[in-house]
Amino acid sequence: MKLVFLVLRIGLGLMLLAFGTNKFFWFMPDFDFSAYPQAEHLFKVLRFSWYEPVGKGYLMGLVGLTELMVGLLLVLKKWVPLALIVLVPISVNIVLFHAFVNLPNIGPALLVAIVNGVLIYRHKEKYKPLFK
Repeated sequence: MKLVFLVLRIGLGLMLLAFGTNKFFWFMPDFDFSAYPQAEHLFKVLRFSWYEPVGKGYLMGLVGLTELMVGLLLVLKKWVPLALIVLVPISVNIVLFHAFVNLPNIGPALLVAIVNGVLIYRHKEKYKPLFK
């Protein structure tokens, strides 16, 4: 069972490193939003701080930096419980974005959220002092 959690932790970390880096260099193609104008509009506003591709927004950079930090912590096995908790708001927002405006592309979002939840459950003993 330890091997399963190791694969999940490192896999999630590598996925976050890839997607976090993509938020700075945009080397991966964006999802096809052609049939979902609301998703395209929201995505461009988050990426450029405007609907048209001018300027650079701060939000995707902040999310990318957080994904890079969490991914690095997961791969290096440093402060894993903290990294997983920091990832929760990002996971929730990714799932909600796809659930409300781009449902066909929800697969990777659900994968990140489910793996994050499984790993949080794996470290549940570390969180007990928070709820005393």
